[in-house]
Amino acid sequence: MGLFKEMRMSISELKSIVEQGKFPKKHKHFAGAGLIITDDPTYTGHDDDIVVCTAHAGALGWLVYELKEIYNEKIDYMNKYAFYPLIGEIIKATFSNEGELIDSMVKVIDEMEKRWS
Repeated sequence: MGLFKEMRMSISELKSIVEQGKFPKKHKHFAGAGLIITDDPTYTGHDDDIVVCTAHAGALGWLVYELKEIYNEKIDYMNKYAFYPLIGEIIKATFSNEGELIDSMVKVIDEMEKRWS
């Protein structure tokens, strides 16, 4: 562990960033462990994958990567197939149009905090 090791963001810090809209809109999309977040409407994934296709794939991908960092010590090779699809299920249940992006992201954070903290 180096002197300049970056501190991991807390779930409350993540929520604050999202509520303020200070998250990146362009970011690497997420694909793995049963969850695909993409802006490519032709991407279907595997039969069991949860695919979230949206113009906001960058912002949602960023959120998934941040949650991955926060819960890194709790996610293992088995439960990741519950962790990541749960995020996709929450997004699909809460996000249906442009104005709901921040609300959906906050709901994901709140639900993951309840279930994984």
